[in-house]
Amino acid sequence: MPLFVCVPPTLAPLADALGLARRDSATLVPASPTAVRRAWAQGAREVVCRVENAGELWALRPLALFAAAFGEPLRAGTFHEGLRAYGGLVASEWRTKQQGSLLLAHNPTDKAMVGSVFPAFDEREIAAEETLLWAHDFPLGPAENYLGAYAGLVKSDATLLTAQLRPDPFPGARVFVTGKPGEEREVSVFNAGPGEAALVAFGETPAVFAVGVSQVIAVPEALAPHLWLRENTTWLGPRWELTHAGALIGHTELQETTVLGDSEPRTAQLVFEGKSPESVWLNGVPVEGSELTLLPDQNQLIVRGEHGPAFVIPDGACFQVELTEWHLPTATAP
Repeated sequence: MPLFVCVPPTLAPLADALGLARRDSATLVPASPTAVRRAWAQGAREVVCRVENAGELWALRPLALFAAAFGEPLRAGTFHEGLRAYGGLVASEWRTKQQGSLLLAHNPTDKAMVGSVFPAFDEREIAAEETLLWAHDFPLGPAENYLGAYAGLVKSDATLLTAQLRPDPFPGARVFVTGKPGEEREVSVFNAGPGEAALVAFGETPAVFAVGVSQVIAVPEALAPHLWLRENTTWLGPRWELTHAGALIGHTELQETTVLGDSEPRTAQLVFEGKSPESVWLNGVPVEGSELTLLPDQNQLIVRGEHGPAFVIPDGACFQVELTEWHLPTATAP
């Protein structure tokens, strides 16, 4: 993996739940997306971040999603420095022969710069000390040769999060990108033939754009850490913290709160930061492990014993085009 985290024992369960690989290392970089991108741009094939709190883990999750789908050049490619860049930018690239390339355009100054990298992209503004990840020519799926790929990414003018093949019998892939509301970016995908491009617009909520038989999901930056891929289903939405309004803060006595279900049964992950409680019941049944099965309408959650902050990560649904967000209320005090 191109990205690892070094965490205290209390944060290990959350790191695992967020899909962040853990490793102890003496060589560490600050736990920020900016520092990780800069290290990749300087030739680091693997980066290990020392993480001290849950907020830093959530901030790194979009890069973990990116590395899972587009990290092959960092794992197996060759590093090239000194690409032709303009406007004060410094450009480098990780290249593979048939598994895509990752160009990194770094702004080393303390102010925003407008520059370009030939021939990848025309003028773009890059924030102070930030690095733009420009991924291109990635195959997404099985292929006997590069141009015969089942589906692939030609290039993305937007920040890439991850990608997945659509489930049978649907051809093509889903490519997830993120950006600020109001931005427009171009994403090109090919499907065993010439590339097709889509101009995607970012709003306050996710949007789906068709590119041939593939799809591009435009995710606003606020939701980027909260993208959950469950095999062939996708859920987008913020985690639901059970510490709102005084519920489940860590008392030693029994606590009860209500979890509102959807119109059909759903599964969810119950995660405690730090210390776990003695026991948990859901609808009168003891909970073993972290998985909850939520019934429609209301669910009774009871916790016994002292514990750390708690939150629920519900599984949900995105079947091909439709993105639906769960209806989760703010937890109320017992």
